[in-house]
Amino acid sequence: MSGARPLLVFVHINKTAGTTLRFILRSSYGARHCDVEPWHGAWSDPPFSTADLQRVRKLYPRLASIAGHRVSGYVDLEEAGTDFRYLTFLREPIALCASRFQYQLDYRKKQNLEFEEWIEKDWVRDAQTQRIGGTTDPHDAMAVIDRKEMFVGLTERFDESIILLRDLRAPDLDIGYAPQNVAKSSDVAKRLLADPGTRRMIVDANRSDLELYEHVVREVYPAQQRAYGTSLSGSVASFREDAAKGYDRRNLALYGLKQRMVLKPTIRLYRGRRTGGLVQALMR
Repeated sequence: MSGARPLLVFVHINKTAGTTLRFILRSSYGARHCDVEPWHGAWSDPPFSTADLQRVRKLYPRLASIAGHRVSGYVDLEEAGTDFRYLTFLREPIALCASRFQYQLDYRKKQNLEFEEWIEKDWVRDAQTQRIGGTTDPHDAMAVIDRKEMFVGLTERFDESIILLRDLRAPDLDIGYAPQNVAKSSDVAKRLLADPGTRRMIVDANRSDLELYEHVVREVYPAQQRAYGTSLSGSVASFREDAAKGYDRRNLALYGLKQRMVLKPTIRLYRGRRTGGLVQALMR
């Protein structure tokens, strides 16, 4: 879209190194990055929408990137004069599913959670396919990736992926980073994967994700590598030599200040009933 202002739209799938990528976006763009959620409610349907984006724009007129667990690939954001550049990261589905269960125990403190009960929940099964395509049909997710020219990174090739992302979608991205939200232990995940019974349940719950992941590894990711050119391995080696650079602390502070002092208070007012509809009217 020639002459349009770019907007990076990060579809964050839990436990795919997405928190680290969000820190990269915050470090790169400071107060021009926004971690978004639907204004009607953080975890209630529908997902983040065009109307939500319009409200965010009133607070962030120079917006460069958005991210959030409620940003979905299948929802078409529409805004005149904007070049939407969608991106996401995928992870090998079997390892991802086991890691997500461990996350529920370690970080959500759900110590009484039974794996056999958890694995049957709709939001657990084929989570990557659902977040991108809106259904459990991998072909729907593939179609979204193709139609939106979505950049798809791989958690297992994170350094290479962020180099590709910068080159192909975001030339102003500062990709120096330090890993975030890394699991302190993987003992539970390892036990789930080592047990034939629980591993079989994980495979059964992620058949569409396995098909989607294979498609990305076989078709989408190699196309991104080819678009970069023959110097990719050398670029990765050079980047790793300088990897201690870390984040832009000033930009992280500016991001945090705007989220805490502007976005979150406005959303609270929008959702509240004490305003008599004033904020709702202003943000329409």
